[in-house]
Amino acid sequence: MSEPAAPRTDPPAQPRDAATVVLLRDARNGIEVYLIKRARTVDFMAGAHVFPGGRLDKNDSSASACALLSAGTAALHERLGEAMPAMQAAGLYVAAIRETFEEAGLLLGRLAAGWATGDARAAVASGAQFATLVEAIDAAALVPWVRWVTPEISPRRFDARFFLARAPAGQEPLVDGREATEGLWISPMAALGRWLDGDMQLPPATAKCLDALLACATVEDALAAAASRPPPVMMPTVWNDEEDGRAYISLPGDPRHPVRVDALGGTILRLQLETGRYRPVKAA
Repeated sequence: MSEPAAPRTDPPAQPRDAATVVLLRDARNGIEVYLIKRARTVDFMAGAHVFPGGRLDKNDSSASACALLSAGTAALHERLGEAMPAMQAAGLYVAAIRETFEEAGLLLGRLAAGWATGDARAAVASGAQFATLVEAIDAAALVPWVRWVTPEISPRRFDARFFLARAPAGQEPLVDGREATEGLWISPMAALGRWLDGDMQLPPATAKCLDALLACATVEDALAAAASRPPPVMMPTVWNDEEDGRAYISLPGDPRHPVRVDALGGTILRLQLETGRYRPVKAA
């Protein structure tokens, strides 16, 4: 009889700073969000529908990038509400806007003279610094909303700041065709419906964010609610049920989670991992 596997004793991986933008627009029957479908060839959340975003690049916090921000670094740092250097905080706003431009083709800001959207996106994809292609970065359009931290059990972890933003007027999104293969405007209710029907793959953080947005009738409602309180920290916990042998994910507010208050809102508090997909279950 083989010996049981030893419990993991090595320290959890340190999460990497990241930023995500939840783009919103008002539609006839309420708000809509913009989701992109991750390519099946990428190594993180392959095939899932997510909000545009990615990790913080060192150039995002550079003096040249932060000089283009529509708000001062001290003010942005205060809005984020985290204990970190002001330039690092400002860089998260830059990263959020840069990643949204790269993946969705929407720019919260202005391109520098002589640059067209397609050419600028190609240049960034080839390694050009984002700050050299734009003359203004509209960080004031971003409202810090929630901070998602990957569970400690995960080998690859992110500390992702989710911002809400109204979609820029006069621009049409277009996915990059590499990291993202599809983009769509959809209501939170419709996206959750497709997820529950098995027609759309949503990571837990995306599903919970859509769930929270169900309470907002307009974009202004969502932005005002986010601005009214500090961004809550959401770090899921992963556990196995000894009775049914299944894996579960608990979110703040679930009795199995150490944080008993769900500051984000919504009804999803627990998810079950089943055949490679997540589905919400009642938190007993």
